Amino acid sequence: MKRFAAVLGLVLWPAVLHAGPTQQILDHYAEAARHDDPGFDGFSAERGEKLYHEKGIIRGLGFVTCASCHLPDPREMIIAHQSKILCRACHVINDEEHPNPKKAKVRKIPPLAPSANAKRLTDPQTVEDFLRVNCTLVFKRECTAKEKGDVLVWLGGIK
Repeated sequence: MKRFAAVLGLVLWPAVLHAGPTQQILDHYAEAARHDDPGFDGFSAERGEKLYHEKGIIRGLGFVTCASCHLPDPREMIIAHQSKILCRACHVINDEEHPNPKKAKVRKIPPLAPSANAKRLTDPQTVEDFLRVNCTLVFKRECTAKEKGDVLVWLGGIK
């Protein structure tokens, strides 16, 4: 039996690597979306991509989108002080600790898209926290369950 489980695990492992958001996460948001809107008819990758590129305003920075910090192509890794984003757009920098950003510790943020980072969008609490923080930052409100599901479906579908 153990041998069968090991073989099954090896066979299914490639599917896990590119699974994207877990079905549990999507089911949770679908249930919440149906509660909010009985006419809910499923998630849309098209709406998710539109939300990812929708503009919000951050005081002192102006117009921003999710792509302002997570890059237009979410398959790309963000490398501090090398990626084409403003560090202050995403993170507060302690100027006493890093008065010269070029000498600051190089930080890497793994890709957001599960196709490029199998660990993304797999833990329900981490996903919820991530979406709550980022929706509040960019849109000044919490995203709806439908919006969360839409963006997760879009990110999970990027190859």
